[in-house]
Amino acid sequence: MADYIIVGGGSAGCVLAARLSEDPDLSVVLLEAGPPDTDRYIHMPVGFFKMTSGPLIWGYDTAPGKEIDGRVMVY
Repeated sequence: MADYIIVGGGSAGCVLAARLSEDPDLSVVLLEAGPPDTDRYIHMPVGFFKMTSGPLIWGYDTAPGKEIDGRVMVY
């Protein structure tokens, strides 16, 4: 049984898992739901704009944001 289960292997999830796993008395599980990062656009800074749709995006929209002039963002 794990002491900590971290859902999401993004930058924050990985850092948290790494820091917690430094304690030898703790058991840590890191879960990632996404596919392998084999798409070439993941590793290219300008590739971000190619990643706003397709199989690597969850397809959720934010509520319109007042700070961004009512626009909706995809995540």
